[in-house]
Amino acid sequence: MILSIFKAIIGLASLGLLLILAINLWVIVSAQFQTKTPQQIQASDWASDQVPILVLGAGIIDNKEPSKVLAGRLNSALTLAQTFPNKALIMSGDHTNQYYNEVAVMKDYLVQHGVASKRIYLDHAGYSTYDSLYRLKHVLGQERVIIVTQGYHLSRALMLARGLGLEAVGFAAEETESTRFKREFREVGARLKDFAVTYLGYQMPQPSLDYPIDFSQSGDLTDRIKVGD
Repeated sequence: MILSIFKAIIGLASLGLLLILAINLWVIVSAQFQTKTPQQIQASDWASDQVPILVLGAGIIDNKEPSKVLAGRLNSALTLAQTFPNKALIMSGDHTNQYYNEVAVMKDYLVQHGVASKRIYLDHAGYSTYDSLYRLKHVLGQERVIIVTQGYHLSRALMLARGLGLEAVGFAAEETESTRFKREFREVGARLKDFAVTYLGYQMPQPSLDYPIDFSQSGDLTDRIKVGD
């Protein structure tokens, strides 16, 4: 009897593990068709100046410099900014208060590397991947976007974008090998959650609807928004 129960538990655990792996594999594989190089973007209608570049936040150090992961995303955004000199760039990240402002650090980094300040718009309430993409569509009024983040994160971001009705492609940012395993492991659970959000109706907390952006004006006008200061 005990042996039968044990076998049943092992069987259910095995099925659960297979389901977890299958969902993760599907999310990763489905994103491959939407992951593009700058050359592929340039050869398509994604090259239009009307399609912005979205860079997702990933932590900062002492409110002054990007983490290694975020620097990888910003360096890849620089490549796109140079290839498409008229596209708007949207920095979406966590601006909890005056002591933690991801988006300001992101913009400073790009400006220091030669990107015109007026091209860079700050979304101060991108507290999560879901928040950033929800706000992009429902607050910033965008329908199409090029998403910049590392490959392990990009597959999930593209899935969320599809679920929110955004037309999106992605550019995979530079990887940081020293933290890659830890982040890949974290993504296993995150993909499951966002799969449930996208396809099973799991409800996320309502993202902030504050701080809309007028893209006909200079991105510098978005610098001075204060959030929880």
